[in-house]
Amino acid sequence: DADAEQAADAEAAAGAAATVGGDDGCCADAAAGAVGQDMQMPYGDFEPFGREDTAQELTQASIHESDAMVDQLERAEVAEEKRAVFRALTRLRGAAITSFDGVARAHTGNVDEFARKYKWRQAHPLRHLANEESDVSRWAFPNDSKSL
Repeated sequence: DADAEQAADAEAAAGAAATVGGDDGCCADAAAGAVGQDMQMPYGDFEPFGREDTAQELTQASIHESDAMVDQLERAEVAEEKRAVFRALTRLRGAAITSFDGVARAHTGNVDEFARKYKWRQAHPLRHLANEESDVSRWAFPNDSKSL
């Protein structure tokens, strides 16, 4: 029985070889044949490796993993852009604060200098009531006063 199977396999292989390499023009057609055209394969009587549904599952898994990799790259790019923008804004904020601090220091210095140079009381003398009313006899006792 095993000898019969070997003989059948050898005969099928010889037939397939004759089909591919025979004089009927099959190889010439195969060499010049269009892509996607079904050709007689030399080992056509062998069972196919794996199943079509397994191949489809592997293909879908590959597509899913590729999509996940692309999504991860996009997330990494977004994270890098956020980091770069945050760093630039932090530096800009630091420069703005430094500049503002310089302006504030200069303004405070100007206020201090003005306060040292100009005294409001010197430019606007005050008349204190106590000084004007120091002569109590004039305002407290008007009848005794001669010049009221």
